[in-house]
Amino acid sequence: MLKNFSLLVVTIVSLFSMKSIYFNNDIKKSNTKEIRYSANTKEIVEEDINIDNIEPDIKVDNNKSNIIEKKSDINDIELLFKEATNLTDEEHYKKALEKYNHIINKLKNSNNIKKLKRFVGANFLKAYIYKTYLKDNESAIKVYNNIIDKFKDSSNVELLKFYAKAEKFKATMLNRDEAIYIYDEIADKFKESSNIELLKLYVNAQNAKATLSIDESDTIEIYDEIIDRLQDTKDMELLKELVDIEFSKAYLINNSDEAIELYDDIIQKLSPYSEFKDKVSDALFAKSYIIAKEDKEASMEILDKIIDKYRDNKNRGSSQNFEYAVINNIELALVTNRDDREYRELANQSLLDIKDTKPQLEMLQILKDAQDINQDEAMERWKDKYKNYKFDNWSFDTLKEWNNQMEDREERARIKTYINEFSKHSS
Repeated sequence: MLKNFSLLVVTIVSLFSMKSIYFNNDIKKSNTKEIRYSANTKEIVEEDINIDNIEPDIKVDNNKSNIIEKKSDINDIELLFKEATNLTDEEHYKKALEKYNHIINKLKNSNNIKKLKRFVGANFLKAYIYKTYLKDNESAIKVYNNIIDKFKDSSNVELLKFYAKAEKFKATMLNRDEAIYIYDEIADKFKESSNIELLKLYVNAQNAKATLSIDESDTIEIYDEIIDRLQDTKDMELLKELVDIEFSKAYLINNSDEAIELYDDIIQKLSPYSEFKDKVSDALFAKSYIIAKEDKEASMEILDKIIDKYRDNKNRGSSQNFEYAVINNIELALVTNRDDREYRELANQSLLDIKDTKPQLEMLQILKDAQDINQDEAMERWKDKYKNYKFDNWSFDTLKEWNNQMEDREERARIKTYINEFSKHSS
């Protein structure tokens, strides 16, 4: 059965008629992180920037006359910035540019970290105007280069984040090779960092580069570099990044022993953490797909582990992992001639509120009973009851394989007719 998970990214294609699973994240082959040009200028200025409680990395002259800045001066900057932001539309962009230029010139030599935030914000919005209204990418790139040149050699984490942000915005306006060069620069700059935030920039850059890869082997090589770098991480956020990349690589090399090893590594790494229960289930589910072609009973055992994870959960019916594991094991029990009563009981207890459950269960029951006796009347009732029903992304390959292996010709012909009828309801 192939069925999509909401809010997830990569489809693992089933070897039999199981539901597929989508993995979270911003992972798998992650989208290049780039600016989305819109009227939401606040997002352009403040996205991913945390300025509070940051010490400037430039020492300031202790002479009070040089370092004490009047409150009125700060207020003037804020007012000017507000006025300029309110002018950032097609009708008033020229006036806005004048105000942003004034802010930039006023703040470009400041050592005050909060003023540097306004300096960066003014540059980002200035670039936004060049790109969106003037269609002048060359000027927008020059603006980004001003930020890049100013902060690329900083030792301050937040200022380095400004640098990386400007680089990624710039990359969206370049051709593939030029963008890859930028992502390589970011990755090389932060790969050996011990700072978690900077390592995230390394991962983001590598992921962005992976999305631009034409050759699958190049993509896998990038994933291997990330995996090697993060393999021993103890940080929970980086651990999630690592697992996401392992999922991505396993997806690309699906149906192989190496993919199984990756899923096993994910399971081993995340099993101690209750907050990653769903991720562990994702890995188990994906592993069950690969194993199923050669050993359906072993696949059932893996799905049993998923079921056990949610068995005592009062809201287990809301878990798609649980739902898929139960329904898939009912199907696998059919094709392996195993008892399915436990799974049907779980489905009746927890899954009947899900729209797909009843038509799927009744279909599998018809096919089960058809091994012994004609099910024409039951088939007609199903068709009438579910005439508008569609099996979303359901593959009938495993049921057809099971049917083709039947020795009794009459039984094989009868069940083939029913499978063909159900197949007409595929979406």
